[in-house]
Amino acid sequence: MAEGDGQRAADPDRLALELGRERRKKQMLENSIFELRNTVTELEKRLSSIEDEGNEWKTRYETQVELNKQLERQIRILQDKMELIRGNPADKFSIVHTFDQMSVAYHKANDERRMYLSEILQTSATVKIVERQKTDALTGKGENQILRGRYSVPGNPKTVNPQKGSIKKTIGVKQLPKLKH
Repeated sequence: MAEGDGQRAADPDRLALELGRERRKKQMLENSIFELRNTVTELEKRLSSIEDEGNEWKTRYETQVELNKQLERQIRILQDKMELIRGNPADKFSIVHTFDQMSVAYHKANDERRMYLSEILQTSATVKIVERQKTDALTGKGENQILRGRYSVPGNPKTVNPQKGSIKKTIGVKQLPKLKH
């Protein structure tokens, strides 16, 4: 019976430890949920601000989607015509001619698609640069870092004598000072 009493005495301690762990886990989960809700709120705000803008890239994207649909339709038509060629050799000439026209149209649309994609990439790169410049302007970091890097100006010059100020460099001395005898 001594073993059973020892096990019962350990149960409340073990349960208390387990309860403490569960409470910490619960607190961590609540914190995570709170942070996730804040993140979702911020993302929804961003989305609404983007949707309100009359962005050119949206129009281009929609145009690209429409071009892709047209290309898919043309591919299906060509596949159907290829099936006809296999079945009826008399229609080969007209089908080959149509195939050539479709090929030209496909390449033209594909070139337009590539052009739109490159413009979208350039625009998004420009937007990123502008956003970085905005954050640098708000923090005031950008110009000091650029100037220091460009002219090798130290951020914190050494001071020889605090009363006299920082070290001064003289450039191009034409005449030395006269010595006293």
